[in-house]
Amino acid sequence: MLLLSWFVLAILFAMLAPRAYQQLLNSLVVDAWAFSLCLWIRSLDPETRSPFWCDVYVVVEIAYALISIRQNPSIVVEDITDYLRFASFCLYCWTLYLIRSDLLRHYNRREPYGLELNGLMTYMFSFLYFQSQLFPIARAKRREAEERFAAPIRG
Repeated sequence: MLLLSWFVLAILFAMLAPRAYQQLLNSLVVDAWAFSLCLWIRSLDPETRSPFWCDVYVVVEIAYALISIRQNPSIVVEDITDYLRFASFCLYCWTLYLIRSDLLRHYNRREPYGLELNGLMTYMFSFLYFQSQLFPIARAKRREAEERFAAPIRG
């Protein structure tokens, strides 16, 4: 569902939004998902570091997208855009691997489901990969809850 909604929004932005704003809108979609995932991780572990760095990433990414909208920018603005693009990329990678670390810590120590997250797959497919690896855990937790609920109470 995540991939499909992402794809549909990208098509809608390409068809309906002015070309200059498409980068910003696509960034907002990715940033919103990253932010919501980090909020969920914070609900699992309030001491996690990934939400803070995700916030920093989102701010830099939005600044980059907003500045890149500008038509015929000066050399200084182009340089700032390049620095923000590089900073955004670095923060994106840092945030991804912090999220990965937080998920591995939680689902291997606090709730031992044996979660394994490949480093290359994390980089290549990021939030889609996380979602695909967390879905079986969510299904297993739901099944466990249903079994507990359905079990007869002995007294």
